[in-house]
Amino acid sequence: MHRRLPPLNALRAFEAAARLGGFAAASSELGVTAGAISQQVQLLEARLNRLLFERGPRSLRLTAEGHALLPVLTEALDNVEIGLARVLSPPPRVVLSVFAQTSFALGWLLPRLPRFQQAHAEVELHLSTGVEAPNLREGTEAVILHGRGPWPGLATHLLFPDRLVPVCSPHWISAHGPIELRRLADAALLVSDTAPTDWEEWFAHVGLRGNRPQRPLHFGSSLLPPQAALHGLGLALADRSLVAAELAAGRLVNPLPMLPPLQRGTGWHLAHLPVRGNEPAIRALRDWLLEEAALASAEPPGDAARPSRHGAATHPASAAHGRSMIETPAKH
Repeated sequence: MHRRLPPLNALRAFEAAARLGGFAAASSELGVTAGAISQQVQLLEARLNRLLFERGPRSLRLTAEGHALLPVLTEALDNVEIGLARVLSPPPRVVLSVFAQTSFALGWLLPRLPRFQQAHAEVELHLSTGVEAPNLREGTEAVILHGRGPWPGLATHLLFPDRLVPVCSPHWISAHGPIELRRLADAALLVSDTAPTDWEEWFAHVGLRGNRPQRPLHFGSSLLPPQAALHGLGLALADRSLVAAELAAGRLVNPLPMLPPLQRGTGWHLAHLPVRGNEPAIRALRDWLLEEAALASAEPPGDAARPSRHGAATHPASAAHGRSMIETPAKH
C-alpha cells in the first residue's frame, strides 16, 4: 500500500506552529530554528497547493484549510505517540505468591533466586516462609512441600529427595578428635523436636539399630541444628542439598563421608492447583525450579570423600587437620 502523504517533518512543523501559535514556539518544542519551521510549512503548503497560514507583518493566522487540518494532525500524532509509548513500555509484571519452609528458602531457594529474577523479569515473586503451608485456594499460587505425598487435589513436581548426612564444624572435629562410629551416640548430637527420630533412623541405616542419642541437645525448629553445628555445638543431621553451600565452603563438614546418606522416600515438591498449571508465571517457576534441581543434582556433593595419593579415601577437612575423622573399631 502506497501512502500519498507529505513529509512527516513538514506535518510536524505545521501542527506545532498551528497549535502553539507561531514559528518561534514551534521551534522551541521541536528543537530546530524558527526559519526551519517556516521552510517546512512552506514545503507542506507547496505539496498540498494550499495556503495554511495567512502571514502578516507581525501576525500569523490559520486559513480555513489550516483550521481543518490542525485537529486531524494533532489526533494522528497523539495516537502515534501513545502507540510508541505502549510498544516501548515494559510489559506489566505478574505477581506470583509462593510459600516455602524457612529451611528450604534459606538453604536452597534464596541463593538461586537472582537467576530466576534475571530470567523472568516479568514475574514479581512474593515469597513467604513458615512451617505450615497455606491453603492454595486463599491467595497463594504455589507452595514448596516436604514429604512423600500424595497431596490430593494438587499437582506436584518432585524437585529432589532429601538425603540426611551428619554435619559438624571443622573446629568441633579438631576439639573432639576422630569419631568412632559405634560410640557416636555418646557424642553431642543435635536434635530437632520436629523430627525427633532422625538420629535413630540414621543409626539403623548405618547398621546400628537400637542406638539413639545419649545426651542430645534439643531444638524446636529443624532450621536450628545445622546452625548450631556451624557454631561448634555438636553434630546435626542435615539435608545435604540444604547445606551444600556450607559444605562446599568448608564451614560444615561431613565427618563420615563414606557412609551413604539416609533417604526415606521424602523430598521437596513444588505444588499448585491443577487448574493453574498452564499459567505463564506458574510454568516459569516450575520449569526454572526443575532445571535448577537438575543442575544441583549433577554437581558432586560438597561432602564427598576423595582418593588420596595412597588410594585411601579422605575428606578435605580431615586432610586440613592432619587426622582421620573416622575411627573404626579394631578387628579381633
